[in-house]
Amino acid sequence: MKAANDYIIKLDSLSIGYNAGSKKEKVLMPPLNLSVRKGEMLALLGPNGIGKSTLLRTIAGLQDEIDGEILLSGKKLQSYSKSELAKKISFVFTGSLSVYNMSVYDVVALGRFPHTNWLGRLTGPDRIIVERSIHNVGLQKYSASNIGELSDGEKQRAMIARALAQDTELILLDEPTAFLDLPNRYELVSLLRKLSVERNKSVIFSSHDIHIAIREADKVWIASREGIMQGGPEDLAINGSFDNMFADSDLSFIPDEGVFTFPVRTRMTIKLVGSGLPFYWTERALNRLGIRAQAGAVSPSVTILSESDTYAWIYESAVAKKRFDDIYSLILYMKDVLKG
Repeated sequence: MKAANDYIIKLDSLSIGYNAGSKKEKVLMPPLNLSVRKGEMLALLGPNGIGKSTLLRTIAGLQDEIDGEILLSGKKLQSYSKSELAKKISFVFTGSLSVYNMSVYDVVALGRFPHTNWLGRLTGPDRIIVERSIHNVGLQKYSASNIGELSDGEKQRAMIARALAQDTELILLDEPTAFLDLPNRYELVSLLRKLSVERNKSVIFSSHDIHIAIREADKVWIASREGIMQGGPEDLAINGSFDNMFADSDLSFIPDEGVFTFPVRTRMTIKLVGSGLPFYWTERALNRLGIRAQAGAVSPSVTILSESDTYAWIYESAVAKKRFDDIYSLILYMKDVLKG
C-alpha cells in the first residue's frame, strides 16, 4: 500500500478555467480528482483548447483554481510561498525563447536563482549543479555557445537543463515536442524518462504525440469536456479509452498495434501465406488498399517466399500468376487488379 506522502501531486475536486469577463468564470472541465506519484512520468493528452495548458499552469501555481484544491507533497499549494514553490516545481514552456544574447551556461544557471542569496551569485556547489545539468542533457560542448545559435531540439534540452538546475521534485512541460522533428521528439521524451527513473523526478508533460506517450509514460491523463480519464497506457488501451479521444471522428485505435487509423472499406479478400516481418508489413500494405487477408480464403493468394537474403511475393489468381521482388511492386499491381 502506498502512503499519502508517496504522491507528489493530488487534485481534490479541482475545477480549472479562467475569467471570461464581467466577473464570470469559464470552467473548462468537471471537478478533477487525480494524482501523480513521486518518480512517475505522466503524459497529458487531449485536443487543442481542452484546457491542458490551463491545468499545467494551475498545478504550477501560475494560475488560480476556480474551486477545489491541489496538494503538493501533502500540503496545500496555497500554503507555499513563491520562493518555496520555485524549489518544488519547475515549468518548461512551449514556444520560442525570449532570450538570445545569453550562453547556454547562463540560461541553465537561471535555474539556480531560487537557491541563491539576494545577490543571485552562484556558489561552487551551484556551479557544479549547473554543469551536471548541462551534461545530463548532452549539451556540454555547447555550454559557451549563444543559445540563439542552437537548433530547436537543443534549445528544448537547454530548457530542461535549466529545470534540472532548479532541482525540483516536479517538472511540468507544456508540449515540449511541439516543434521538434521525429528523432528529437523521441530523444527528448527518452531523456525525460531517464530523469524520472534515475533521478526520481516526477514529470508531467502535455503532448499530441500519442504514440510516444503510450510507449514512454507510466500514466496517462486523457482530457475531454467530460473530465480526465487516468490510468496506465496499457490499461487505457485495453478498456477503449483511447478510442473515446476521437469519438467525434472516424479515427479508431488499434489496441494490438498501439496505433490510430481511419477505417478502410474492404474491397477484396485474399489468402496470404508467409511469416515474420515480411508477412506483417505485406498485410499492412494490403490493408491500406482495402484488401484483407482472410482465413479460409483460397484465391486469389499472395505467397511470400524466402530466398537466401531476399524475399519474393507470388500473386496467383484464376487468370494470372505474377512474381514481385518487393512489396511496393506488389501493391502497384494490386491497384490495377482492384480497378478491374
